[in-house]
Amino acid sequence: MPITDRMLTGAIANNPANYDGDGEWRYSISNKSLYFSRAAAADPKDSEPWFALPSLEPDGSRRREIAFQQFARRRWPPSRIQELERFAERRGWNLAMELKYGGGALEDKEAEEWQYVVNRELQRLAQQVRQKIAEIEA
Repeated sequence: MPITDRMLTGAIANNPANYDGDGEWRYSISNKSLYFSRAAAADPKDSEPWFALPSLEPDGSRRREIAFQQFARRRWPPSRIQELERFAERRGWNLAMELKYGGGALEDKEAEEWQYVVNRELQRLAQQVRQKIAEIEA
């Protein structure tokens, strides 16, 4: 089955990118498929050619948190930034980036703006993977 954009962006979005810990999503070159592997439960495809998929937020990187803070500072007033920072001190930045109806701090419009940014980054990373696959197959 060919890899769909939805499959690819889902794997990138949920990729912990830590093989020795939580694991990582990989692309099997010989099987032309995505698979998940980790040191504690290695996949048999690990012995064949593969490459690791990029990650929206590799374990411990705080990449998404930092991007959110920069995004918010450029878009929203200082009073709103202070509210978000207070929320994050109590409940963490991962939750501060979520919609308030799910226990997060963002209003509908804010969550929509942030989701647009996240989706654009996911599309960019997915395009990188598609290009890499095309180069390998050429």
